[in-house]
Amino acid sequence: MLCSPNVLLLEIPITLPAMNTFQDLKLDSDLIRYLADLGYQRPTALQHEAIPVIARGTTAVGMASSGSGKTLAYGLGLASRLETATPGLQALILRPTDDRAAATADALVGPMKARGLSIALAQSSASTTASNVVVTSPSSAMAALEHSTIKLDALKALIVDGASLMADLGAAELLETIAAQIPKDAQRVFLTSQSTQEIEDWFERHARRARRLAWIPAEVKRLHNVAVEYWMAPQELWLPVLTRFLESLASKGGGRVNVLCRLEHQAAALADQLVVRGLDAGSSDDAHVRVTAGDETEIEEGASLVSWGSPADLDGLRMLGEKSRRGVVFLEPRELAHLQQLASPLEVRLKALKTAPQGEALRSVQLTREQLSEAAAGRDLEPYMLLLEPLFDEFTPVQLAAAATALFRERSPVQTGQPLPAWTRLYFGVGRRDGIGPADLVGAITGEAPIGGDRIGRIEIRDTHSSVEVAASVAEKVIKSLATATIRGRPASVRVFRE
Repeated sequence: MLCSPNVLLLEIPITLPAMNTFQDLKLDSDLIRYLADLGYQRPTALQHEAIPVIARGTTAVGMASSGSGKTLAYGLGLASRLETATPGLQALILRPTDDRAAATADALVGPMKARGLSIALAQSSASTTASNVVVTSPSSAMAALEHSTIKLDALKALIVDGASLMADLGAAELLETIAAQIPKDAQRVFLTSQSTQEIEDWFERHARRARRLAWIPAEVKRLHNVAVEYWMAPQELWLPVLTRFLESLASKGGGRVNVLCRLEHQAAALADQLVVRGLDAGSSDDAHVRVTAGDETEIEEGASLVSWGSPADLDGLRMLGEKSRRGVVFLEPRELAHLQQLASPLEVRLKALKTAPQGEALRSVQLTREQLSEAAAGRDLEPYMLLLEPLFDEFTPVQLAAAATALFRERSPVQTGQPLPAWTRLYFGVGRRDGIGPADLVGAITGEAPIGGDRIGRIEIRDTHSSVEVAASVAEKVIKSLATATIRGRPASVRVFRE
């Protein structure tokens, strides 16, 4: 295992030049058009540093987490240097898990296709030797190598994205085995969210004299006594919290709010969603909630600023802490390490956004609070957040935190011999296309029936409908109570689910 107390990567003191456009990075015209079509205006600090390095074929290592623009950084770098006329595998990208590998492959299809390159996920049952780029996890890579569905003899580049997380998940030996099979002259790019002495030793063995991607300057102007709030959850859960936050500000006379998105189409969609919810939102200067994209937004004096996603650079976090009345970041769990990396040199305090008073169900004894606070502040939680990601489709972070706290306090073995509850599966005529989430279904059932949350089981949301398991003893009550109910303005249409 590559784990030990954190040791910061040593970075070369630099002064980054002004980041103008992607054209300044000498990218191919096909890639420039692709970026323009998506609405990307400027490279992030990491992209400005990394893209030319990777495009030249230079071996490099650095600290980078989700939110920094790292995937697009090495994606554009590889797309610039790989041979479009050369068939076969040229680049292997390793991610901590198969799910993250799939997400990375999806994100890189566009730039690779723009350059005429092919990309695939490694599978032991299907050959990917004809693909130019393969994305996979260490375990799936080993399985594919054993079945000869990928071959590394002609590899030009190895990207390891999430080295410390792979080590935490027990993949250190797999990484060693795969790295040993890479051609000696192949480029190596290793990115890690946490640095340990073992990680540094591993870098030294497999990327000796590598270029350090020092995208955070050694000397920065610090912000003293400045705090930035954040709400961390999967992105599909952000909108209700943002709505409550904006309504709370308006009721208290909190002044105007700027919401900053990364891309223009995201800003336009978010503004429309806020208008539907009764808020005065738009891109115009006279909107009470001004929703814009890019990094040149003018912040009105006394206005609050919301970042829709973690700021990519120090300047973005500095603007939240220095130029706004109240700075708030909405981010996904995997972006927290990046936000902390930005906050450290600026000495910005990060505070969890409180959207409502704490309920009785979440109250705990003082000792439990102190222990949880110590664990949250002093441990690397990214491996545990990764393990929890599949549960975020069914539960909110607050529900999972409450469940973890209950297990932590009870520490009791599971009782055996207890009868399992009988469940009835109910059909709901609303689904993903209606903007429905698990919280909407649970809220409708507990609010209309009403029944306790312990009577609700598995929830499955499809495009046009959903299914919810409820205790058989209350199924009829739920159907009758929701006979005329609507969810997000659509008839619930509840009945017993027919296969």
